[in-house]
Amino acid sequence: MSEWLVGKKAVANALGVSVSTLKRYLKRYSDFPVNRRGGTIFVSPIALAAWIENREVKKCPSCGMFMPRAGKCEPGIGNNCIAL
Repeated sequence: MSEWLVGKKAVANALGVSVSTLKRYLKRYSDFPVNRRGGTIFVSPIALAAWIENREVKKCPSCGMFMPRAGKCEPGIGNNCIAL
């Protein structure tokens, strides 16, 4: 498993985000490519790159928040948007 990213800090660095943001990603995105063994997470760099490429995130024109590919945002409400 030496080619894998091991631990939250390594994964966060690979994504260019903080560990706190990574923790939010792990809670928010059920499709995040992570393997867990005890309290340690393992992420394949190839799977992570594919996940990032498939996450076609768009900005909502009405509220300016980010929303998932299939998400819809009601004008002025923004209740389905995801703030990244």
